[in-house]
Amino acid sequence: MRRSFLMAFALVVFAQVADAQYGYPRGYGGYGWGGFNIANNPNAGFMAGLGTLARDQGVYQVEKAQADSINLDTMLKWNKALRARQKALREEQRKDDARDQAARERRASRDEVEDGTTLNSILLQILEFDPGVVKSARARAPLSPDLIREIPFEWDTEAITICLDQMTGKDSLPPALMDSRYVAERNNLRASIEAAMKEEKGGSVSAKASRAASDAIDRFRDKFVKNAMDVSPGYSDATGYFSTLGSLVRLLNDPSMKKILGELEDGRPRTLGDLVAFMNAYNLRFGPAGSPRQVAIYQQLVPALTSLRDSMADGQNPPATPDRTGEGLRSAARGAFQGMGYDQLQAHARGK
Repeated sequence: MRRSFLMAFALVVFAQVADAQYGYPRGYGGYGWGGFNIANNPNAGFMAGLGTLARDQGVYQVEKAQADSINLDTMLKWNKALRARQKALREEQRKDDARDQAARERRASRDEVEDGTTLNSILLQILEFDPGVVKSARARAPLSPDLIREIPFEWDTEAITICLDQMTGKDSLPPALMDSRYVAERNNLRASIEAAMKEEKGGSVSAKASRAASDAIDRFRDKFVKNAMDVSPGYSDATGYFSTLGSLVRLLNDPSMKKILGELEDGRPRTLGDLVAFMNAYNLRFGPAGSPRQVAIYQQLVPALTSLRDSMADGQNPPATPDRTGEGLRSAARGAFQGMGYDQLQAHARGK
């Protein structure tokens, strides 16, 4: 009986340990990107941009404790806050263009369908009406894999880089990180974020700039952890701050997105809902068309996405209120990401 008891106890402990490990392909807390066959999985698109934490089919499993701490309401708040901030920034851009005659003339000389402006506006409205991407993910209009693969996607990073800029300003760091011992680390972090912002103004943030920002955060956090005790005042706020920054930086450039596109060669049919959920999960936008073929694709997508938007709008205006200061997005980022395990962020980065 004693041997039987010990054997049963060992099996239970082993099973619990195995269940706590993270792996594939269950998905990120049930809210991450679940692959292109997501029409039957409405949870697949809840976390806008969290495709950046994905591996293989775009999913990434954290330990159960972290997964349980990320609930649906928190992720919906993050989605809504991100879209509200993007909406405000685009409104500001339109006002700037209206004040600048030269910019208005350049804009008038281009077809807004070809440069992605029309499609991005429609997509943003869809995601405002459907922040959980539950309804839009079920859109069954067929799209060929070749069509999706030829879209010139870009990461929609303007709102995120501005959020990072605001969160790394002198008055925004937790008090524990303002110690004189961390002057060099603070300066390196600011320099890396400023470099990413400069690149974003040119259209996108490179993998090199994103990696430099991640490295600056890693070094800052490593030094803080070595010099502080986990029971000291402000320790939890500081480590949560690093987790938030680390998660946001990984939304700037995610090479795993291209791996997902490569898997379209499996020959399975795709849908308009798959496209919307994919772009939501990786926080993507439509880049400028660079060929007649891409222009033709955009012309095909405009009526399809318009029909999807109108089916959800039902005569109502998009519900999101523009986030003109960015505070809503910063608050949502802290709520969504500060509980993330930093070791898992590092493990994901090493595995790319």
